[in-house]
Order: sequence, then structure tokens, then C-alpha cells
Amino acid sequence: MLCFGVAGATMAQNSKAPNFKEGLIKYQIEVDGAPEVSQFANSSVIDLYLKGKNSKMDIGIMAGMANFQFINNKKDNLMTLLMDVPTFYEKTAIDIDENSDIFKELSAAKNTNQAPEKEVEIKYFKNKKKRIAKYSCYRAEVSMGTGTGEKLIVYLTDKLRPEVMPQVDKSLNNLNGFPLGFEIEIEGVTVKIMATEVLKQAVDSKKFNVPDSYQKKTLDEFKDEIQKKFGGMGGGSTKL
Repeated sequence: MLCFGVAGATMAQNSKAPNFKEGLIKYQIEVDGAPEVSQFANSSVIDLYLKGKNSKMDIGIMAGMANFQFINNKKDNLMTLLMDVPTFYEKTAIDIDENSDIFKELSAAKNTNQAPEKEVEIKYFKNKKKRIAKYSCYRAEVSMGTGTGEKLIVYLTDKLRPEVMPQVDKSLNNLNGFPLGFEIEIEGVTVKIMATEVLKQAVDSKKFNVPDSYQKKTLDEFKDEIQKKFGGMGGGSTKL
């Protein structure tokens, strides 16, 4: 589900013409069953900005004490994670390059002495309706393919058709609809991400640029700095 929180965007797989080319969708995060997490997670919000083929996910945690933004700027071929966690790390803009060493290490680790994962399976229940942010949504259940038995519940609407879709759409084999809600339970802890408002409005193009106040780093540079700063992450293995 965190793919949704730090995702880029991909073209929507929909035969109908887009009807939401620009605007903002607000989501609220709720956690039940883990008091130590819910005390700060329940005040967290996600703002999804869409403008043409560009997207930006803005995640505010602990009532804004920490902020993460994921920018996908198609025009500038830019995919960047912005981190602003004052008590933890300086303002940093991390270039998400799929050719980074960390992705190669993760891929190698995944393919070494591990049983193959099952295919992601999606079942749709259009008779199970839920109204989210004034939009009628239907339920879909996603078997994650990890062998653990957990299912991701997604609430989809076919009334919103942006030019782009969150990367979760690509990860989950192109969902048949736009996701306005997510719900998953793992070991007694339930996490919900639900849209609270859909605003069709103008979005400033500057939203998709990296501010000058952020120090720019590659993903590999960031990984190396974290390892040096906090230790316990060496030994040639990738644990980010």
C-alpha cells in the first residue's frame, strides 16, 4: 500500500476520455490496533496533485512534523522524493533513478534463493458500494501474491478519469477504476487511507519542481550517507 504513498504516475488504462485533467485529491490515514503508531499516524494526510501527465504525492506525518513528497514531472523527466524531517535529516531531494545500484541490489536479493511469488490477483465486487468523498465506489480485493494471505481492499470509482493514475495502478495490474480508498489488515493492525475531498481546480506548475531549499542527491548517495550516519547497514547488503 505504501506504493500509493510514494508513487509516480502512469497513463490511465481507460477507453473513455479523461474528465479530470487538473486538481487535488485529499486523503486521510487511520490506523487501528497499534496505539504506538496510531497516535501520530491518525493525524497524517496525503495530498495528490494532478496536472496533465504530472503528479505529486504530498504526505504530512505527525501533524506536519515530517513531510515527504514524491514528484513525477514528465516534462522534465524528473522523478524525485523530497524529504523534510527536521529532527532526523536535512531537507533532501533524492533522484529516483531505476538504474541506481540500490535497485540492482534489491533485484539480485529478490532473485536469490527465494521461492517465486504468486501473481497478483484482483477480484471486483461491484455490488458492494461505498460512498467516498461524494463519489460512489465499489470494492476490489487484491491478493498480494506474497503467500501471507493478506488482502488489500481498494475502493474504486469509474466517475473519475485523470490523464494519469498513481503507480499503484501499474503495480496492481491496472485497476479498473480510480482508487479513492485503501484498507489492509496485517497481524491485527488495520490501516485505512480514504479520500476526503476531490477538488477539480487549477494547480500551479511550480508544484512539480524541486525547490532550491532542498539539497539534491542521488539515491545511491543518500543510501551511503544513511549507512554511515546510523551504521548497522553494512555488510554489502541493501536494507533500505
